[in-house]
Amino acid sequence: MKKIEEIFDDVCNVIENSTGYKKEDINMDDTLFDKLEIDSIDLVDILFELETLYDIELKISDIEIKAKKELGDIQYEIDGVITAEGIESLKKHMSEINPDKLTEGLTINELIQLFSIHSLCKLVLLKLEGM
Repeated sequence: MKKIEEIFDDVCNVIENSTGYKKEDINMDDTLFDKLEIDSIDLVDILFELETLYDIELKISDIEIKAKKELGDIQYEIDGVITAEGIESLKKHMSEINPDKLTEGLTINELIQLFSIHSLCKLVLLKLEGM
Protein backbone atom coordinates (compact mmCIF):
# COMPACT_ATOMS: atom_id res chain seq x y z
CA MET A 1 0.00 0.00 0.00
CA LYS A 2 1.20 3.49 -0.84
CA LYS A 3 2.27 5.82 1.94
CA ILE A 4 1.19 9.44 2.18
CA GLU A 5 4.77 10.59 1.42
CA GLU A 6 4.77 8.64 -1.87
CA ILE A 7 1.39 10.06 -2.79
CA PHE A 8 2.66 13.57 -1.91
CA ASP A 9 5.54 13.10 -4.37
CA ASP A 10 3.12 11.99 -7.11
CA VAL A 11 0.74 14.87 -6.35
CA CYS A 12 3.63 17.36 -6.58
CA ASN A 13 4.69 15.91 -9.95
CA VAL A 14 1.14 16.13 -11.29
CA ILE A 15 0.72 19.73 -10.06
CA GLU A 16 4.04 20.75 -11.62
CA ASN A 17 3.06 19.14 -14.94
CA SER A 18 -0.43 20.67 -14.88
CA THR A 19 0.34 24.18 -13.64
CA GLY A 20 4.09 24.72 -13.98
CA TYR A 21 4.31 25.39 -10.23
CA LYS A 22 7.70 23.98 -9.17
CA LYS A 23 7.32 20.77 -7.17
CA GLU A 24 10.12 21.74 -4.78
CA ASP A 25 8.08 24.82 -3.83
CA ILE A 26 5.01 22.77 -2.87
CA ASN A 27 4.42 21.99 0.80
CA MET A 28 1.97 19.56 2.36
CA ASP A 29 -0.01 22.37 4.07
CA ASP A 30 -0.32 24.60 0.98
CA THR A 31 -3.94 25.27 0.06
CA LEU A 32 -4.86 24.44 -3.51
CA PHE A 33 -6.85 27.54 -4.28
CA ASP A 34 -5.30 30.30 -2.14
CA LYS A 35 -1.61 29.41 -1.86
CA LEU A 36 -1.11 27.58 -5.18
CA GLU A 37 -3.80 29.57 -7.01
CA ILE A 38 -5.06 26.46 -8.78
CA ASP A 39 -8.26 27.20 -10.70
CA SER A 40 -11.11 24.80 -11.37
CA ILE A 41 -9.77 23.85 -14.82
CA ASP A 42 -6.35 23.01 -13.36
CA LEU A 43 -8.04 21.04 -10.59
CA VAL A 44 -9.99 18.93 -13.10
CA ASP A 45 -6.71 18.18 -14.91
CA ILE A 46 -4.92 17.34 -11.63
CA LEU A 47 -7.71 15.02 -10.50
CA PHE A 48 -7.80 13.33 -13.92
CA GLU A 49 -4.02 12.77 -13.87
CA LEU A 50 -4.20 11.29 -10.36
CA GLU A 51 -7.16 9.11 -11.34
CA THR A 52 -5.21 7.78 -14.31
CA LEU A 53 -2.05 7.25 -12.27
CA TYR A 54 -3.81 5.32 -9.49
CA ASP A 55 -6.79 3.89 -11.43
CA ILE A 56 -9.30 5.46 -9.01
CA GLU A 57 -12.12 8.01 -9.22
CA LEU A 58 -11.61 11.23 -7.27
CA LYS A 59 -14.02 13.96 -6.22
CA ILE A 60 -13.09 16.77 -3.86
CA SER A 61 -16.44 16.18 -2.16
CA ASP A 62 -15.54 12.57 -1.19
CA ILE A 63 -14.21 13.62 2.22
CA GLU A 64 -17.41 15.58 2.85
CA ILE A 65 -19.46 12.55 1.81
CA LYS A 66 -17.58 10.44 4.36
CA ALA A 67 -18.25 13.03 7.08
CA LYS A 68 -21.96 13.14 6.12
CA LYS A 69 -22.28 9.34 6.23
CA GLU A 70 -20.84 9.26 9.72
CA LEU A 71 -23.54 11.67 10.91
CA GLY A 72 -26.37 9.42 9.73
CA ASP A 73 -29.66 11.28 10.19
CA ILE A 74 -28.02 14.37 11.71
CA GLN A 75 -27.89 17.30 9.28
CA TYR A 76 -24.46 18.10 7.87
CA GLU A 77 -25.38 21.50 6.46
CA ILE A 78 -28.31 23.88 6.29
CA ASP A 79 -28.55 26.30 3.36
CA GLY A 80 -24.86 25.85 2.53
CA VAL A 81 -23.68 26.46 6.12
CA ILE A 82 -22.09 23.46 7.84
CA THR A 83 -23.76 22.54 11.15
CA ALA A 84 -21.89 22.22 14.46
CA GLU A 85 -22.15 18.42 14.12
CA GLY A 86 -20.86 18.66 10.55
CA ILE A 87 -17.89 20.72 11.75
CA GLU A 88 -17.03 18.11 14.41
CA SER A 89 -17.18 15.32 11.83
CA LEU A 90 -14.96 17.33 9.46
CA LYS A 91 -12.41 17.90 12.22
CA LYS A 92 -12.01 14.11 12.43
CA HIS A 93 -11.79 13.53 8.68
CA MET A 94 -9.80 16.65 7.80
CA SER A 95 -7.42 16.73 10.76
CA GLU A 96 -4.78 18.32 8.53
CA ILE A 97 -6.74 21.59 8.57
CA ASN A 98 -6.17 23.98 11.44
CA PRO A 99 -9.17 23.36 13.74
CA ASP A 100 -9.42 27.12 14.36
CA LYS A 101 -10.55 27.44 10.72
CA LEU A 102 -13.24 24.77 11.11
CA THR A 103 -15.74 26.81 13.09
CA GLU A 104 -19.50 27.29 13.20
CA GLY A 105 -20.76 29.42 10.35
CA LEU A 106 -18.32 27.85 7.86
CA THR A 107 -19.91 27.49 4.44
CA ILE A 108 -19.32 24.69 1.97
CA ASN A 109 -17.57 27.16 -0.38
CA GLU A 110 -15.26 28.31 2.42
CA LEU A 111 -14.45 24.69 3.26
CA ILE A 112 -13.29 24.07 -0.31
CA GLN A 113 -10.89 27.03 0.05
CA LEU A 114 -9.25 25.23 3.01
CA PHE A 115 -8.51 22.12 0.93
CA SER A 116 -4.75 21.55 0.99
CA ILE A 117 -2.17 19.35 -0.69
CA HIS A 118 -2.37 17.16 2.41
CA SER A 119 -6.17 16.93 1.94
CA LEU A 120 -5.65 15.82 -1.65
CA CYS A 121 -3.09 13.21 -0.60
CA LYS A 122 -5.47 11.90 2.08
CA LEU A 123 -8.26 11.73 -0.50
CA VAL A 124 -6.08 9.59 -2.81
CA LEU A 125 -5.11 7.37 0.13
CA LEU A 126 -8.78 6.93 1.16
CA LYS A 127 -9.69 5.89 -2.37
CA LEU A 128 -6.76 3.46 -2.57
CA GLU A 129 -7.94 1.92 0.71
CA GLY A 130 -11.46 1.54 -0.69
CA MET A 131 -12.81 4.48 1.33
